[in-house]
Amino acid sequence: MHLITTLCLFSLAIVQANPLDVSIKNLEGKPAKLADHSGSKATVVVFMQFECPISSEYSTELARLANLYASKGVNFIGVIPNSDEDAALKKEAREYKIGFPVLHDAKLALVEALGAKITPEVFLLDPKGMIVYSGRVDDSWTERLRRNAAPKKKDLIDALDSYLANKAPAVKKTEAVGCPISRPIPKVAQGKVTYHRDIAPIIQEKCQACHRSGEVAPFTLTSFNDAVRWKDLLVEVVEKKQMPPWLPSGGLHYRGERRMSDAEISLLRNWVKEGCPEGDFAQAPLPKRFTEGWQLGEPDLILEAPEEMLLAATGKDLFRCLVLPTNLKEDKVVVAYELRPGNRRVVHHTLHYLDTQGRASKMEANWKEKNGVGETKGDRGPGYTSAMGVGFSPSGEMGGWAPGISPKFLPEGIGYFLPKGSDFVVQIHYHRTGKEEKDRTRVGLYFAKKPAQRYVQPLVIPGQFLVIPANKPDFTIRNTVWLAQEVLMHSVDPHMHLIGKKFVMNITPPGGKTFEAIRIDDWDYNWQEIYFLKEPMRLKEGTKIEIEAVYDNTNNNPHNPSNPPKWVKFGEQTTDEMCFMFMGITTDDNSRAAVRRAENGPVSKRGGKIGPAKQPD
Repeated sequence: MHLITTLCLFSLAIVQANPLDVSIKNLEGKPAKLADHSGSKATVVVFMQFECPISSEYSTELARLANLYASKGVNFIGVIPNSDEDAALKKEAREYKIGFPVLHDAKLALVEALGAKITPEVFLLDPKGMIVYSGRVDDSWTERLRRNAAPKKKDLIDALDSYLANKAPAVKKTEAVGCPISRPIPKVAQGKVTYHRDIAPIIQEKCQACHRSGEVAPFTLTSFNDAVRWKDLLVEVVEKKQMPPWLPSGGLHYRGERRMSDAEISLLRNWVKEGCPEGDFAQAPLPKRFTEGWQLGEPDLILEAPEEMLLAATGKDLFRCLVLPTNLKEDKVVVAYELRPGNRRVVHHTLHYLDTQGRASKMEANWKEKNGVGETKGDRGPGYTSAMGVGFSPSGEMGGWAPGISPKFLPEGIGYFLPKGSDFVVQIHYHRTGKEEKDRTRVGLYFAKKPAQRYVQPLVIPGQFLVIPANKPDFTIRNTVWLAQEVLMHSVDPHMHLIGKKFVMNITPPGGKTFEAIRIDDWDYNWQEIYFLKEPMRLKEGTKIEIEAVYDNTNNNPHNPSNPPKWVKFGEQTTDEMCFMFMGITTDDNSRAAVRRAENGPVSKRGGKIGPAKQPD
């Protein structure tokens, strides 16, 4: 009798566990199940979250596949496994143009039935609800924050085509890459580490510059519930030093440093291990206030593109150069600049250049004549596209911007020289969100009220090479220069392209010990920026400056644009490579920086001075 009862209960459990019949809700809040939308031959269930950047990025591709396979009896169904409001989810589904039914699994019933862990994660089901394939859509992502140049394996398509041909998929399960699905945890009031006392201050200082409403990060971290929801992802990315985004792993201290200390990482890890205790709200720090509007006050000159930039939902990240005429009738000295993104969700970072010869305007005109050739379909707006620089040797540079870096006035008596009639060229790295976006970024310039004594100039140290051989994992380039005069160092800007791996700059004062100015052990072109020292550093004549750059031109480098790897030449194209260290310096008399290529070798120096044509000797 007991055996019969057990078998009956077991059979009932199998029936109830059929994912097609699990009761969840639609985005109207009404009961629904997969069977209401299942395909005649197969059903693809996609677990998705709009706050997860990898998940949202697949929106367009999944909509394309749903349309492609609909005539073959395959239906796609999106499932959102969180407790957000239905109205908000419905709005987001419409904005992302999902193109297939989306259901809401607030209580994670379907998550448990299928064993889903990640978004995006797909499950290919047969008409009986049996899993044919599960895992990733393709291998566009090798891990979080590590995107391949192009997918090499299209796992879902392969599984669908095999199944529709009455064949078992060669690969039935893969590991999905994305954001963990947060499961409810028992509420813990107190512990050795609590949110309000220990974790909130860390998140405020290291995360909220980006992870707040309207900013570039895909989700907010402004409350206890936010931190609990993303707890597993938080621990993973900070332990891997992927977040906060800060490439330098060693060297000097720079403004806007976003590095999280080992002690802070340990607190976060232990908080999650203890069950995320909330603690006493009375111990919480005051909410962090972020200045709205121009942080340094009203600028003397505001530069803005003549129209909005329209960004397609998906595709490669866009590097767009905006040409902003200053229309100045006289020379100016800039003592501060402030960049204000029009859409902080898509503006990843910017680099700023000057053009006194009209070359950028010509490139913009030539780009318009192409009428979109070479662009991602759907991208349109002012400027021109140039992935690896501005397409010419600029007349000057004026820093850059990245989330979390606050504008700051230069030390008194120091400025950027801005010649009359110059064009201000902003290279904007646009990040896609999975839906169409618009941006109209502005730049504010602050002029000196009295003459400057010193003008910032670039000191360029090249790493010279002709080609990087294919399948070489550690191709190394080195160069050394000795300063032939004393300079004041304000910033450093290492530059490589996609297959760069490491970059180090060492400085040895005359008769002194060598120290690292900057070390980057895990280069990522998408996160390059200009690093400003917290305080300028004086480098004496005879100072030795060494740079070393390492490149990985193999298939093991997920950023490698060529498969199989090819010989890579020096050049400005996306598939070319470069090696430069751009230092922002000043000299006491504004003479152009002089260097030696050998310790006691001849002096290499361009003639003239930085700044106005007429200067005291």
